[in-house]
Amino acid sequence: MNKHRLFYLIFVIVCTVLMFSYRSKLTSVLFLFSLLMPILSLLLGFAASKLIKAKMEYRVLYAEKMEAFTVSLKLTNRFIIPIAPAGTIGYFPLRSTSLFEYQNILMSISPFSTVNINFSTPIKLRGVYDCGIEKIETYDFLRLFKFTRKIEQYEKIVILPRKHIISPVRDISSSDSETESVNNFSFEKNSFTNIREYIPGDPVKHIHWKMSAKQDKLMVKQFEQSIGGTAIAIADLNEYSPFDEENAEKSDCIIETLIAINMMLINERQSCLNLWYSPLTKTCEQRLVKNNDDFSLFYNTMSILPRQQDTFLPENLVKSIGEVPTDSGSVYFITSQLRNDFISIISGIELFRNKKIRILFVESDELSEEQKSLIEAISSAPGTELWRIDRNNLVSSLGHAIELYRNK
Repeated sequence: MNKHRLFYLIFVIVCTVLMFSYRSKLTSVLFLFSLLMPILSLLLGFAASKLIKAKMEYRVLYAEKMEAFTVSLKLTNRFIIPIAPAGTIGYFPLRSTSLFEYQNILMSISPFSTVNINFSTPIKLRGVYDCGIEKIETYDFLRLFKFTRKIEQYEKIVILPRKHIISPVRDISSSDSETESVNNFSFEKNSFTNIREYIPGDPVKHIHWKMSAKQDKLMVKQFEQSIGGTAIAIADLNEYSPFDEENAEKSDCIIETLIAINMMLINERQSCLNLWYSPLTKTCEQRLVKNNDDFSLFYNTMSILPRQQDTFLPENLVKSIGEVPTDSGSVYFITSQLRNDFISIISGIELFRNKKIRILFVESDELSEEQKSLIEAISSAPGTELWRIDRNNLVSSLGHAIELYRNK
């Protein structure tokens, strides 16, 4: 805009020189025109700024990470002159970063027409984002004046963590192996809880032949699977990397791993006591997930959990544990930084004695020598398992760790 004002100033000076040099009607009209033109441009530009309409349209307000996601920006010019350019300033998805960024979208709009811009960039990080228009900036046709109009039309877009389905692991220790065999025995000895109509794919051995004869159609026995105890999952969401983007990716991976563990345990009819530090409340949080309803609430909580910018030691999470069921099984500790002192602390706590401690380590691209030595020490420590998690291929790395566990 500054250069346009400079051009206009030069034009006025030239018109003034011509008028005083030649003193003709033509030069006088030209000089008068140079003075009136910005006034006309100001009035038309002001009217155009008031008659432009902006609207954001959303297909969904909830989307999973890296899922197809569409936002539309619609600008309508309801005036008789074109608007060029119109700057729409706000938070929009940016393709280069796959995030919502504060940016200025420039466009030209013809008279009495509408312009649509669609953003279809998958978002790569979990969280709650503002998406919408803060203000519109327009100019008069001489580009001498700028008109700013506040819009402040926002929506909260929630980008959900992904739900990864992994193979289940049953927590069977030597102390409950006898109970497990009893459960299997009673499972085969008609300990069913209900009878329903046969569905193709049901095992033939579960058919209730006497009831089928009475009903004149196949009926099967429906069994209730025994609950295998309660696991404890500890999420260490501290940010250890000096790079902000890597911290955000690791935090997402830890939360998605925690969600995957809960889904796995629910499928095995087990409960999971989850522990994490909440930046919202500045306290340790814990949530017991026993069924799908509990999981839905837990998933919603983790979806909107902000990143943990402050440091909170994971041993303080352990100390904050309240009542834990006496049949608690394995301990899952999910972290992006291995610490020898914490591993010794968690191993010495009475609550975790005689339990299988699983360290789920979200790896960096480059490991320090200290981390490499700790990996070797944990891998060979009795009663402790190390699950190495690749954040770029979470399902495969979790499945590989599960297979290693099964083969031991």
